[in-house]
Amino acid sequence: MDKASGTRSEEERKQKKMIVEFLAAVVFAALITVLMKRWPWKRHEEDRLAVEAWFETFSTDSYLPMLRLAEPLDAGFLTMRRGPVEAARYKREQRKILKEYLRVLSRDFHRLHRLATESAIRARNDHDNSSLALLEDKLEFIFAMWSIELRIMLNEIAPCVVNLRPLLASVEELTARTRQITRRRAEYRLS
Repeated sequence: MDKASGTRSEEERKQKKMIVEFLAAVVFAALITVLMKRWPWKRHEEDRLAVEAWFETFSTDSYLPMLRLAEPLDAGFLTMRRGPVEAARYKREQRKILKEYLRVLSRDFHRLHRLATESAIRARNDHDNSSLALLEDKLEFIFAMWSIELRIMLNEIAPCVVNLRPLLASVEELTARTRQITRRRAEYRLS
């Protein structure tokens, strides 16, 4: 009986080991399934399609009111009409709104840049060195943004002119370049 109980207990151990291995395989398969559903490339593809849809309706015209916000004439007029306290409050609100415009403009620029970069990669032909031009565009935008943010901060201390036209021009240039690159990618797909 000793031999029979030893054989049975070894069989039970083998069955338990197989059950544990099976459960481990099921857990591993479930983990892989969850990861595949949440994997970044799927979300990235959805993001890319959303950005392409956004790009179809994008226009820098929505940022034109920002140019008016940067003009210092309103504060001078308000000082004469309502006094320095009201003018100071207006300037604070003006800076706050301008910073919000800049935040949204920066987000849109980075969307454009990402779309242009991905489109250039997918087009598989870079005859006009668009990758280098995109890098230059990004650096130009970053330095222009830093300059404007510094001027806005300095404007709290002393009146300082904030020229937003170069910043908007760089976004318009990137928009045109992105349209050109996406058109080239579409042509590549058709050929």
